[in-house]
Amino acid sequence: MTLAGDRIGDPPPAPVQAGGGAWPSSRKRRAVSWLAIAVLILLGACFASGFYVVGPDQRAVVRRFGAVADQVGPGMHYRVPWPIDQVDIVKTTSVMKVGVGFVLPSGDGEMPPGPELLTGDTNIVNVNLILQYVIRDPSEFLFQIKDPAAFVEAAAETALTETIAGMPVDEVLTRGRVAVQERVKKQTQEVLDRRRSGVSIVSASIMAITLDRSVAQAFQDVANAMSDREKMINEARAYHNNLIPKARGDARTLLSEAEAYKQQRIAEAVGGANRFVSLQKEYEKGPDITRTRLYLEAVEKILPRVRLYVVDTDKGRVPLHLRMSGP
Repeated sequence: MTLAGDRIGDPPPAPVQAGGGAWPSSRKRRAVSWLAIAVLILLGACFASGFYVVGPDQRAVVRRFGAVADQVGPGMHYRVPWPIDQVDIVKTTSVMKVGVGFVLPSGDGEMPPGPELLTGDTNIVNVNLILQYVIRDPSEFLFQIKDPAAFVEAAAETALTETIAGMPVDEVLTRGRVAVQERVKKQTQEVLDRRRSGVSIVSASIMAITLDRSVAQAFQDVANAMSDREKMINEARAYHNNLIPKARGDARTLLSEAEAYKQQRIAEAVGGANRFVSLQKEYEKGPDITRTRLYLEAVEKILPRVRLYVVDTDKGRVPLHLRMSGP
């Protein structure tokens, strides 16, 4: 019989008689050859399985016997085949969203109401806040926290509850919205950094803040009153800014006109006084002539204003009675 330890290339054994139960040596050589080829194929496939490609928006974490060994960027890489090395590929440029206290609707569905929170002045508000985050460290993101999305939501909800509890409701509804967003983003990031989550918060956006209908109407009335107050203040300032320069311009105009009238009256008075002095000197030289000339000048001024009536009668024989009235 042929021993199992025979190798390929050994001299053929002596022929065995028929009926002895041994395979021919040629069959054994073919079986060993096929086995070697299969082993080589398996080894080649195992070696080729170590190649992997990381996309331009991805990063890969290489684990060796379960422990993180390396992080690689985009391109083609090689690892020791399984079970020695394992590769986890994650997208580090994708922006992920999570609703704080509620589940984000799929597609264009209606936004569900946010969690009910108690404000500093014991009012209840519903706040719809959405966080956007990216993966900063893939190894921490994969292995430090079991469910990163749920952890981000829980940390943000805690920060939101603490922030709203420290503010009055009117501040939350009006000027404090931006402050709430920034504070929630900062406190959530601090918690994530302490837990080495590998997550970086991109933005925190409040989509809606709602109240009870009656309370909301009261706050709307207050907001409208504040808006009307600002509008009236702005209109008063505009009227003030328009009226003051106009009044100053009118005052300057009146002063200029008064000054001109003053100079005119002074000039007329000076001219009248000089004329009177001149007339007095001429009168002293010739009183009669001067008196006559003044009389004629006065008549010349009066006659153009006198109305002249011409009455025609029948040869002067018919009396005519006229009742004259003033002009």
